[in-house]
This record gives sequence, structure tokens and C-alpha cells, in this order.
Amino acid sequence: MIKPEPAFPAAGPIAVGRFIAPVAGKTLSRGGAAMANLLGQWAAIAGPALAAHTLPVKLTKAAPTPAFSGDIAPSTLFLKADPAKALEVQYAIPQLIERVNQTLGYQAIAGVRLIQVPLMPGVKKRSPATASVPRPGAIDKADRLGTALARMAAGVRARSQEG
Repeated sequence: MIKPEPAFPAAGPIAVGRFIAPVAGKTLSRGGAAMANLLGQWAAIAGPALAAHTLPVKLTKAAPTPAFSGDIAPSTLFLKADPAKALEVQYAIPQLIERVNQTLGYQAIAGVRLIQVPLMPGVKKRSPATASVPRPGAIDKADRLGTALARMAAGVRARSQEG
């Protein structure tokens, strides 16, 4: 009979990486500690307006050039961006590169590549055509503006059906 290996050995030191890998392995595999730091501080780096519509995905390491004197070559940051805000994000790329490098303390990224995808795929907005207009009788009498708008909509519908 084969005995299962215990989770904690009876004696001796245990590598911390053994416990961190299952939890942070996926994040750290996409860009190391720099990516984990970036994800943790993204709202402060990008600002609340851009952070709501963007998400860092991964860092790719560039090949070192002969003129590069440091030990870490600059990388490219892949950034998911909501298609509606992609142009705004594109204009902010130089500032994002500067803020990321300033936050990490070294020239971590040299460029940003945008991936245009909806960040919240399950949310759909209702179109104005599908929105229901309440009938004038269903509206509370105290809501004069709502009543006037409903009467106007009914008049427009009646005229469009006549012509």
C-alpha cells in the first residue's frame, strides 16, 4: 500500500514558493513580480477613469539589445481595453508608460499593446427602441412631466401611423 505524501513534512524547512504557487502562480507566470505589483496598483497608476475601462493582462520580455546596459530589458504591457474607450486609452499610453515605470522604479515597459474586448461581457444595455413608454393613464397624476411626455409620444405614434 502506498502512503500519500503529507502536506507538511515532519522536519526541515519548507519553501515558501510551495504555498504561493497555487495562489499566485497564474498571475506571476504572466509577468513575474512586476505584473503582480502592476495589478495591485493599477487603479493608482491609471487613475480611476482609465482603470474602470482597462485591465493589464501580461508583460512580455523584450530581447536585450547591445546598447542596453541594465539587467532587465524593457517589456511590452498587454492591456485589455473596453472598445468604447480604446481611443481615449490610446491617447493616454505615453502617460501610462511613464507612470508604470515610475511606480515600479525602473524602465519596466517600453510600449503598450491594446486588446479591445468588453471587460464586462454579460452586461447589455437596453436600446431606446425597446424601452417601454408608459401610458398616460398608468402614470401618477403628480408627475406632470411624465404625463406630458407620454401624451407627446402617443401623438407622434398616431401621426406616424397615419402618414
